Amino acid sequence: MTTAKTNPMRSVHRAFDVLKVLELAQQPLRLTDLAQRSELHVATAQRVVNVLIEHGYASRHANGYTAGPAALSTAHAFAMTSPLRLVARPVLEEIATATGLTASLYVRVQESRVLIDRVEGGRRPQYSLPIGERLPLYPGAAGKVFLAGEGDIAAEAERLHPVTFAGGTVLDAAGIRADLERVRRERCAISVDERQLGTTAIAALITDNAENALGSVGLSGATGSFGDVRDSALPGDVRRAAQAIGARVPAAA
Repeated sequence: MTTAKTNPMRSVHRAFDVLKVLELAQQPLRLTDLAQRSELHVATAQRVVNVLIEHGYASRHANGYTAGPAALSTAHAFAMTSPLRLVARPVLEEIATATGLTASLYVRVQESRVLIDRVEGGRRPQYSLPIGERLPLYPGAAGKVFLAGEGDIAAEAERLHPVTFAGGTVLDAAGIRADLERVRRERCAISVDERQLGTTAIAALITDNAENALGSVGLSGATGSFGDVRDSALPGDVRRAAQAIGARVPAAA
């Protein structure tokens, strides 16, 4: 249920709740579906979406509501001005060229991760995730590093379990906890056929000088093109890339 908030901020939070539902929807939503997913009364959802339409952040179609074109403009503004993305780009290009794998940059948004940049290496990826795609923090290497780098691992494991990987493997809380503890020890995460069959990924957390998480950087490719990932140079390559990016990001004012 949407958390109750005092006026006037409640209306702002409701607008973002509706916008998030539209963002995650893979098809137009009827008003009743939009209200249900936003956990709002239908009349409230109608008022909120009308304001979003007025400002271009939602669109009305014959078969329902979708996110609007202003959302794309906002995303472009972020891409052009994000210090993290700007300083990471040459590092992504370098590591993608050196390894032939796809280099990706993510940031955490609440309990998810969002892909904000990607550079493909020489090996054609099995699947190219669209820029701006929002994914869960677990499973997947690029999300695990956020969970392992911040907070109480045991509490996160209890909150997340059970998790089912693409190959059908199911992890309980103990399995998730062991996985995240290993990520914390090794300062990188490895996922094999977790979110998508046939894909392997390695990722590391990007932090500033105060160890605050800024994002994550990772390499991914077809599982068949990898040998023993842990014994390869790739984890070290990714850790060094994360350190290089973190060192270049300007300190927040």
